[in-house]
Amino acid sequence: MNIVSVVVTYNRKELLLECVTSILNQSRKISKLVLIDNNSSDGTYEFLKEKGIFDNSVIYYKKLEKNIGGAGGFYEGIKEAQQFEPDWVWIMDDDTIPTDTCLENLIKSIDEIDDKISYLASSIYGEKGEFMNVPTINTERSESGYAGWYKYLSKGFVQIREATFVSLLINNNAVKNIGYPVKDYFIWGDDTEYTLRLNKYYGNSYMIGNSIAIHKRKNSKSLTIFEEDSVNRINFYYYMIRNNLINIKNYYGIRKMIKAFIINQISSLKVLLKFKCKNRLKKFFIIHKALLAFIFKKYDYKAFRNRLDINVKYKN
Repeated sequence: MNIVSVVVTYNRKELLLECVTSILNQSRKISKLVLIDNNSSDGTYEFLKEKGIFDNSVIYYKKLEKNIGGAGGFYEGIKEAQQFEPDWVWIMDDDTIPTDTCLENLIKSIDEIDDKISYLASSIYGEKGEFMNVPTINTERSESGYAGWYKYLSKGFVQIREATFVSLLINNNAVKNIGYPVKDYFIWGDDTEYTLRLNKYYGNSYMIGNSIAIHKRKNSKSLTIFEEDSVNRINFYYYMIRNNLINIKNYYGIRKMIKAFIINQISSLKVLLKFKCKNRLKKFFIIHKALLAFIFKKYDYKAFRNRLDINVKYKN
């Protein structure tokens, strides 16, 4: 079985080294590691070269001309992986540290699942053992009328509907059928859209209980604009809100989209009226900017509509 790993990085060279080292030290070896550098400015290439990472022929490094976000990075990474003819593509961010048997346990589960699999997700924890990047359970009804998400629960597998790009093993046959992530999402929501798309148009997906990875994100809590303290990160919530509305409309329906839209409007008022909320005017503006971007399709709408075509040409 040919496993190609994809890691996207931007200005986190120390964490990246730990991530790459943990991938190379897996009990189940990969055939190639596609490393996409989103135009880092912290000397990532020089740092890895000094550490001898590029002496390993498994490494394939590509530095992009500009930072196109995590979404663009994974688009390029999965696309580059195709030249190595993988059976499965194992993807993660640069702050993901898979435990030694993370990949091995993902692969072992393939033979135990009697389904058409689109992807398998690891169980993700923070540095202190806190739960992180928890996927959404698939609650669709089985033939009996009840949800069947616990079909393989005795084996430690739970059927899911959406997940994040934090140690995700994707069936490359699925990639060939449904295309690559949406590049224009830039950051946040691209993993939700892609995993929902994999489920809808290819096959089932599962979280594997004994496949464990540690996510060394600085803030291990669920992301929310109310509690965001970083002025620079507030701008990213534009993408979160806009992309989330696009996802809900396309995968959960108009009614749920309208509900989500109204909730965001109410949230903007709460932000404005919550005087103890830091940078409340900026947050209010970002929420409304995202809502307007969704209404007036301020994204590559044509490419999104054609996202199942792996030959679609994106504007950037």
